[in-house]
Amino acid sequence: MILSDYYKGEKLTDAKSRFDIVACYGEYDLFESLLINKRGFNIGGLSFNLVTRPEKWKSKNASLAICKGSHNISSLLRPDLNLNFAFGDINSKLDAVVFIFNPDWKEAGINTLEIFIARGLKNDLNSLWDLLIDGELDEEIEIFRKKAVTKKVTGKQ
Repeated sequence: MILSDYYKGEKLTDAKSRFDIVACYGEYDLFESLLINKRGFNIGGLSFNLVTRPEKWKSKNASLAICKGSHNISSLLRPDLNLNFAFGDINSKLDAVVFIFNPDWKEAGINTLEIFIARGLKNDLNSLWDLLIDGELDEEIEIFRKKAVTKKVTGKQ
């Protein structure tokens, strides 16, 4: 398998950029520690923000990024703006990431963002992108979706 971990984020609040993790497969240590909510909505759960990439971050022609607080996790590179796919790498790690957002994103906006980690493949981003758009990761993606464990999301506590 090329992919190792899966996190599914959904917009569950009125917050402009917040996505709460509603399902996952595997356990990516950085996410398990960095994305934890310590106050407010869904205490103890995981969340991240999908934002317009700040100018101060190095650009790889990316307009979006996922972050938590001031920590940049990954920029979203989108070679084909008509597709609901993106890729990137985990900041300060050797791991690559494949992103898939809801198919109706052009009309509805991005309200679901699936994150697939490919450990150790940071230097193979172009090959990973080719596998994704050629459908060669489809079987793995479906396996991860089916094996994902639903995360309980709670309100304020």
